[in-house]
Amino acid sequence: MERTLLVVDDSQEFLAMVELALEPLAAENNLRILHATSGEEALSLLETHPSTMVLLTDLAMPTMDGLELIAHCRQRYPLLQVVVLSGATDGASVIKAVRAGATDYILKPPTLVELESALASAITRYTELERAVKIREQLHQYERELAIASEIQRHMLPPSLDEDPAARYRVSAVLMPARHVAGDFYDHWQTTDRQLVLSIGDVSGKGISAALWMAVTKTLLRSHMEQLLSPAAALEATNRALSSNNPQAYFVTATVAVFEPSTGIVTLSSAAHPAPYRVTADGTVERLPTQPGMPLGALETSSYYVTTAQLRHGDRLILFTDGVLDTLSTDLAQQQQRWEQLLDRAIAHGGDLMAAIISELSAQWLSPALPDDITIVSLEYGTQGIARSTRSK
Repeated sequence: MERTLLVVDDSQEFLAMVELALEPLAAENNLRILHATSGEEALSLLETHPSTMVLLTDLAMPTMDGLELIAHCRQRYPLLQVVVLSGATDGASVIKAVRAGATDYILKPPTLVELESALASAITRYTELERAVKIREQLHQYERELAIASEIQRHMLPPSLDEDPAARYRVSAVLMPARHVAGDFYDHWQTTDRQLVLSIGDVSGKGISAALWMAVTKTLLRSHMEQLLSPAAALEATNRALSSNNPQAYFVTATVAVFEPSTGIVTLSSAAHPAPYRVTADGTVERLPTQPGMPLGALETSSYYVTTAQLRHGDRLILFTDGVLDTLSTDLAQQQQRWEQLLDRAIAHGGDLMAAIISELSAQWLSPALPDDITIVSLEYGTQGIARSTRSK
């Protein structure tokens, strides 16, 4: 794109003198010098040369004076640097020029040093402004892309509320990214033999790369679960796939659970993920023992183990990522205790447990921004029983 310098003056002799004086500096900066003898002619040239960097103009011109020209330029060419070359020595003229949008003011006749200095400063200012505008446009584009990625990620997740038509269970979930997109995920679906599969995971790191790894892990886990119908086997198969091609050394903690509604039995397998909790119908909070294996993607030969738990009507199973614990305390020794205390307070609220947990969490945030992604999945066994229990409190 051709860069230009436009000199405007109603005196042809003065235009020729200025052009001759500025030729070396213009050549050094690859600038083409244009000239106009009126404001109207200058605007016409700017139309055909919108990338003009510097406008040098007189104030006293016929028809359209310099102040009008500057005002027009400011509206249409915000980056354009305007240097006034005027014989008006009074302070009022200088103030009017600056208010109109001039960035420099030189008295006629100018010295060569004055012209060169003003032009060099104007070029520097234009270049810096242009760079700032490009950076801002890049940031806006990046924000648009992040918004699209966030929307795509939301559509990848199953519904945040899903109730069994036979009222045997209800699943509710929430995922709050620390940034535009999350490295956390959750999933739930019903198998052909009417079992419920739940999965939750947390990718190391944050941002777009973690979100991409999250999408891969979630897809692999569901695919292997549908084929193998075993949480431990699905974790092992997913781990092998992730470990075999993991140059960035991303790790994923995850829990996979299979719930049998007819018996209330939950079969779980964990890959270094925080142990889930059972909240009984009478409000007791119990941490379920698990045998956590290695994180997914860490060691290709890792093995995973199965744990079973019994849910009774009115019980809830709570799965969560460690972003919940990080929100409550930076002290690892205190995190579990504070989480259990929060669950006790949430249960005491009565009503919707998930809403009460989020309300309690929001009151505990240590900073305006979340330190990590937060994901919580709740399985309520026997929704009719839950409703009766809630109304009785």
